[in-house]
Amino acid sequence: MTRSGTRTAAATLPWLVWRGVRVCWRELPRSAAAGAFFLATAVPLTVAIVVAAPVAIIAAATVPPSLALTGLARFAAATARGDGPRLAALRRIDPVLAALLAGGVSLAALALAAGGAAEVGGAAGCAGLLLVFPYALAYGALRDRRGLAALRGGAILVAFRPSWALTLVALGCLGGFAVAASTGVLAAVAVPLLLAVTASQTLGLLDEIDALQGRA
Repeated sequence: MTRSGTRTAAATLPWLVWRGVRVCWRELPRSAAAGAFFLATAVPLTVAIVVAAPVAIIAAATVPPSLALTGLARFAAATARGDGPRLAALRRIDPVLAALLAGGVSLAALALAAGGAAEVGGAAGCAGLLLVFPYALAYGALRDRRGLAALRGGAILVAFRPSWALTLVALGCLGGFAVAASTGVLAAVAVPLLLAVTASQTLGLLDEIDALQGRA
């Protein structure tokens, strides 16, 4: 589909969500394999949380899944563009963005555990992470931006259409409920699906922003 065609068709959020679901379904076997890889990187973190490991160990365990997410975002971006995603995209990680994500998650968790006024800050930090980082991952993958540039792009997209970011968080919650209801069967496709939807939304937003800048 051409950029002009995308811009015309992608005027509504439901269309973009459906487009993300459709392209992910078309690449379901590879998406499931990519999701399984991400789940494998999250095993140390899950174990550390279950056994109540020291904070430093839990913080270190957030790094592998954060790195995997940046590679998975590249895979999802190719899926959303219809480029025929390859599992080799999982190796195209962004260490700086992953470190920012892991650090943000660790700090927010520490603040939540501290209680009091820090707990409010931790809750705000968690909300910010949930809103901004999906778009930062998608923007970085689609526009080949890394680290702080990707994070800045994600924040701009959220500020441009905050209602879309809130909708994406709601979809993530629904996906979590679906995974729980399926006793984990859907876990391998949940994250690739959500990232494909995010990438589809981001393509629509970028087309709209480019069109506005072209008319300025």
